[in-house]
Amino acid sequence: MFTGSKHLRTISLLTMVLASGCIGGRTPLLDVPIGDASVDTLKVSCTAGRVLLTRANPTVMFVLDRSSSMNTAISSGRSQTRWQALGSALATVLPQVTNVVELGALLYPSTAAGSASCTVAAKADLNPAVGNVAALTKLMSSTSPGGSTPTASAIDTAAKLVLNIRAATSARALVLATDGAPDCNTALNANTCRCVGGGSGAGRGCGSGDRCLDDTRTVKVISSYETKGLPTYVVGIQSAGDTSFTEVLNAMADAGGRPRASSGLRYYAASSEADLNAALTAIRDLVGVCTYLTTSVPDPKGHIVLTVNGTALSTDQWMWSNMNNGEVTLVGDACLAAAAQKSPAIVAEVECSDS
Repeated sequence: MFTGSKHLRTISLLTMVLASGCIGGRTPLLDVPIGDASVDTLKVSCTAGRVLLTRANPTVMFVLDRSSSMNTAISSGRSQTRWQALGSALATVLPQVTNVVELGALLYPSTAAGSASCTVAAKADLNPAVGNVAALTKLMSSTSPGGSTPTASAIDTAAKLVLNIRAATSARALVLATDGAPDCNTALNANTCRCVGGGSGAGRGCGSGDRCLDDTRTVKVISSYETKGLPTYVVGIQSAGDTSFTEVLNAMADAGGRPRASSGLRYYAASSEADLNAALTAIRDLVGVCTYLTTSVPDPKGHIVLTVNGTALSTDQWMWSNMNNGEVTLVGDACLAAAAQKSPAIVAEVECSDS
């Protein structure tokens, strides 16, 4: 996974490699795209020979908004609710990676709380583990929307749970799916704030601080965990043409460090099940599904060739996601082919400058 300028730099370098036609055979280190590390500061040393790579299962926690507004129809003329569409999309997109991604889920507000609750559970509804897609699908179908939208507290709880799980540096993330109106902050002034139900408090009030838009605190919480190395992907579930909380969703996506490369919507917008499928597919393919660890990294004048089940990969089929940590990411068809296998034999043939 990559952030901001790092992501753009990686893609730019990859494009240069493809344009040069430097594919197959021996690959000089400086001809392959480099992610988070300089070749001058290697932490994984160069050991000549063949190295069997190990899969670094990514850990992804879905933070799922089940507030009352998620009971709204996903689109005009459809009986399917936003919550039902989200559940269906998760069931469609995730089975392909159920054995290679440790999936978890935190639904908020707590399913044990009342209809107007701002309560967030202290533990996940589903602890991250491989093979969790069926359990996640069952959880979604057995739960219905209700309550308010304590997004800041939910992110805080989910992030702490994930940070207690050891994973590759490029393979941990939160995926926030929400319709964009965080609230539940009693510290806000109900007479002057923007109410989540529309308008502002001025003169009439929101009733209580719980009903104020809690965007500033939510963005701050998301940003605080991004600086600790835990990014958040944001999926905004809205009716077609609804822009009520676009600026809030954009701000959350930027704070999470994984915005879409768009000058307009920087979150993954979804106003239909097809949109949700597309958004979750894009995110699924970015969260380190195909991240592998090698114990040997070539030095600046060395070479490396990767093979999968004996077939060499070209430079457009893989990249360094964190060279310091020996993290390699397969991309495109190579990623999908490896993800479909329980234990693909991925080998690095490394040559060092002094070998």
